[in-house]
This record gives sequence, structure tokens and C-alpha cells, in this order.
Amino acid sequence: MTSDLPERRIVPTSDMLAALAVPSRLAILSHLLTVGAQTATQCAAAVGLTASNCSWHLRELAKFGLVERADADAGDARKRPWQATITGIDLDAGGGPGDDLARAAVRSAWFADTDARFADFLRHESTLPAAWREAAVISDYAVLVTADELATIGARIDEVIRPYIRATRSPAPADGAVASVSIRGVVDPRFLGGST
Repeated sequence: MTSDLPERRIVPTSDMLAALAVPSRLAILSHLLTVGAQTATQCAAAVGLTASNCSWHLRELAKFGLVERADADAGDARKRPWQATITGIDLDAGGGPGDDLARAAVRSAWFADTDARFADFLRHESTLPAAWREAAVISDYAVLVTADELATIGARIDEVIRPYIRATRSPAPADGAVASVSIRGVVDPRFLGGST
């Protein structure tokens, strides 16, 4: 699992946000970011779509430059793999003031996907090798912070994780596996502006 994809986080346009708000498209993009180049048939099996439906969504993602054919000269288009062209999406920027609903839909779909991966881990946890069970990071913290401090925490976590992103890590370690690391640091609206 090696990659030579350069770091490329994008700031989505309004049209891109609308396209990504379709859960199937987001699932396909997430799958390609997770495993690397795949055919439409392989993506379809992973995300629960038909190959033809998956091909259509891949072409839509390609219109926005989010995916591309991994090998343009491989003959039969049905057998040519697709790959992500990005390493991340900055959902805190981009779009316009009217894009709040689309941005929220993309975030919701993205975290529904990560929640499904966590649930899958929990279902299979007892069958995993001990080293991977012990390495799992499952934590939840209630922190007392300012908005600036929360932003700093996020930036520091990103700095630690970024060198390990599957899409850009090369060479891959021989004993490596793809792990899902999801971070959410959000203010609890129940306590905003009140005493803590």
C-alpha cells in the first residue's frame, strides 16, 4: 500500500459541496482515500451500489477533480481503476454563506461513514490480533477551553496525524494496515455562554 500522491487538501466550492452531499459519492471518495485505486466494480461492492451506479457517481466526482482514472491507457474502461486526487477536504471553508446546509450534510455523511467503521471494529474486535486491539484509541474528553484553545488542539492533532495519511505515506510500513482516526472537537451548545 504505497502512494506518491502529494498532499492536496481542497476548499470546496458551492457546487462541489452539493455534489458531496450525496452520501453515495462521499462513501466512494472515502473508500478510495482509504484503500487507494479501485475499479467501479470494486468500489460498488465496498459501498453497496451497483457497478453502473457507482460508475456514474465516479464520473460526477471526476467533474470536480476529486477522482481520476488511475491508468488512462488500460483499455476496457470497466476494468480501469479510479483514484482520489485529493488527500482531504477543508469543510470549515469554501462554498458561500448559503452553503451551510450542504456543508452540514457532507459532515453528517462523512461522520456516519466513520461511525459505521467504528461499529464494524467493535463487531470484529474480539477476532483481531491482540496488538491491534491494544493499539486502538477510544477516548472521549470533556475539555474546558476557549475557542482559540480548541482550534489549537485541532491543529496540533492534525500535525501529529498528517505524516501517516494513507494516501500520501510512502513507503508504507511492511506490517502496516489502514486505521480510521476520527477527531471531533465541538463546543457543547448546552454550556455555551453559561457558567461551567
